[in-house]
Amino acid sequence: WVMVPNVIGMATYADGGVLMTKPYAAGGAYISKMSQFCKSCKYDPKKRTGDDACPFTTLYWDFLDRHATTFAANHRMFQQMGGLRRLSNRPEVKERARFVLDGLDSGQI
Repeated sequence: WVMVPNVIGMATYADGGVLMTKPYAAGGAYISKMSQFCKSCKYDPKKRTGDDACPFTTLYWDFLDRHATTFAANHRMFQQMGGLRRLSNRPEVKERARFVLDGLDSGQI
């Protein structure tokens, strides 16, 4: 019984916040800080755009941007939404996110 709320609800925010108060999404910087996975990766976890931008970082900011209206009302997302508001390259992040998602769909990433 725990798997559905924990894996599906928390990890994908699939319930839209019914069970969880915030999504458990992470960008490349967090993954790099908390694991060794980034050491041998060709992508830079600190970059949101560009050919060497980390797909996790790009998709993290795109996710926040796509759900900004919902997250703006969530006090637990205040810091993340402040970071999103400060991004100077949001259009480029959205463009890179589309490229990443298309690449995942086609098996090129």
